[in-house]
Amino acid sequence: MSRALTDDDLARFQAQLCDVAEVMFAERGAEQVSIRQIAAALGVSPMTPYRYFASRDDILAAVRIRGFERFAGQLEAAYTATPGDAAAKAAAAGRAYLDFALSNANTYRLMFEQHQQEDGSDSALGRAVARARATLSVYGDGLIGSGMAEAEARALELLIWSTLHGAVTLELAGTTPPGSARQTLALLGRLGMRA
Repeated sequence: MSRALTDDDLARFQAQLCDVAEVMFAERGAEQVSIRQIAAALGVSPMTPYRYFASRDDILAAVRIRGFERFAGQLEAAYTATPGDAAAKAAAAGRAYLDFALSNANTYRLMFEQHQQEDGSDSALGRAVARARATLSVYGDGLIGSGMAEAEARALELLIWSTLHGAVTLELAGTTPPGSARQTLALLGRLGMRA
């Protein structure tokens, strides 16, 4: 008789399934990966993943939630651990952004190149997206705190985020040389100090 699975056993298998699915989704595109393929890669029966997830979209959402949570945690830690003013904290968050994106390319692509209906909802995925988005607002918050109009601060924040995202995406694609995203962040920092 087989032993009953503990909560830890279940969590371990779900994490393993998400690890495998993340790589497959990133390499092939989420639409091109079936639950049957994920099961085969794990060496389990085709029905086993259905014990944990109702659909491929649920697996994709779980992978993205994990990514957004890790991403937000890394940015929050960098921001809170950095002494100094809002500019120093925002620069630390920018470095953490690049560290995460460049070290977790598959996850980063799935987080920002996929969109699911729940991204803007109050679901677990929606809350993870909102948390990550809030970590990207630290620069705008600092500008508002120093007296800049909110609309202008948020527009500048979006410009900086778009620039960083573009620099990361180009570097991950091999279009720009390694280190170019960090050079872009340094230039943004220098330009921001003059503003």
